[in-house]
Amino acid sequence: MKVLGDAGPGQGLTFPADHELIAMGPPGEAFRASIEATLLAAGARRTARPLAHKLSRTGKYQAVHIEVHVDSREELEALYAALKAHPDVVYRL
Repeated sequence: MKVLGDAGPGQGLTFPADHELIAMGPPGEAFRASIEATLLAAGARRTARPLAHKLSRTGKYQAVHIEVHVDSREELEALYAALKAHPDVVYRL
C-alpha cells in the first residue's frame, strides 16, 4: 500500500482505496446521470455503494456523491479532471 502526502506516518491518501467524489451542480436527475456518465467515460470503477445526492438548503444546487475504487493518485486526479471539465459542475470535493 502506498501512502501519499506530506503528513506523518499513517496519514494522507492511500492507494488502492475507495474514494467518494462529490460534484455540486443544478438539481435534477439529468445532472446526476451526467456526472455518473462522465466518470464512467473517464474510467471510474464504481463501488457497490449507491449514488447519493442532497439538495442545498435553498434547492438551487445539489451535491452528487459517487464512491469509486482507484489504484493510484493519477487515476484519482484523472477523475477529478473529468469533473472539472463537466460544464454544469460548479464545485467538486
